[in-house]
Amino acid sequence: MNATGNRPDERGSQRRPYPHEMLTAGYLAATGALAAVLGQLTDIWPTILAHAVGIIVILAVLPRIPQRRWVVALRDWGLVLVLPFLYVEVSHLNRLLTSGYHDRAIESVEAALFHAPPGPALRHVLSWWPIDEYLHFSYVAYYALLPLLGGALYFTGRRREYRYVLATVLGTFYVCYLCFILYPVAGPWYRSPHPDAASLGHFFPSVVHAVLVRAASKGAAFPSSHVAVAVVIWLLAWRFARRVFWILAAIVPALALGTVYGGFHYAVDAGAGLVVGVAGYLAAPHVHRLLGGGDMPEPGLGGIEG
Repeated sequence: MNATGNRPDERGSQRRPYPHEMLTAGYLAATGALAAVLGQLTDIWPTILAHAVGIIVILAVLPRIPQRRWVVALRDWGLVLVLPFLYVEVSHLNRLLTSGYHDRAIESVEAALFHAPPGPALRHVLSWWPIDEYLHFSYVAYYALLPLLGGALYFTGRRREYRYVLATVLGTFYVCYLCFILYPVAGPWYRSPHPDAASLGHFFPSVVHAVLVRAASKGAAFPSSHVAVAVVIWLLAWRFARRVFWILAAIVPALALGTVYGGFHYAVDAGAGLVVGVAGYLAAPHVHRLLGGGDMPEPGLGGIEG
């Protein structure tokens, strides 16, 4: 270990952007270009400026300043903290391309696949407050999935695996965000009356509803980023942290079901999220290699993989 707390063979890689940083810069460039081309400059210039500054900081500033421990930690975790702001921004950017939402198309597909709307049907069949609590708990546990897997890797010294996981998860997020911008779908949360939280359970339904009322981004329904990101993290946990995988086995399937049960997503959104999550996991080795991250060796059977 050197003075920065990293292995000597990591020093060279720290002088260039990591794959997760390059993915973020690419997303900021793409969305900034969309805003510049399609938006009114007087309204959109703060977004363009913020994206340009973000790109410069990510690609030119952080890799070139002395890589002290706090700088390395900032590069490893800072973009996780930026994600909520990028998510909130989606509802503003998707107004640049269209004045409406594409819910009717999704509802038509859903009507062709199911005899009845899946959300109300699930709430009727599974009408029992412990199930309500469990499904809503799983839905809100989504926010702990990346810290859980990432922390299990990062704080046991497996920084390279952590950065691979981070690049894969961020890439999955950005694919979903671009879909939200280019093809906004409001989702049943905005299209139908909300199920009464008090009638569903005692605690977690109210927590989820409070979060959505304050922080939901309209147009961010298809594909379900909840499902896509949860699935890709679950698959990554199978590869890198088997014990974490078994913990997530109690959360991820219920989370996917809960997105529809709670009236937050169409079933088609959840299915598309599953496809995006699996595709993100399968594409990750190729994207990681393309962005200079190299090949990721298969983990051993000891430690947290056991």
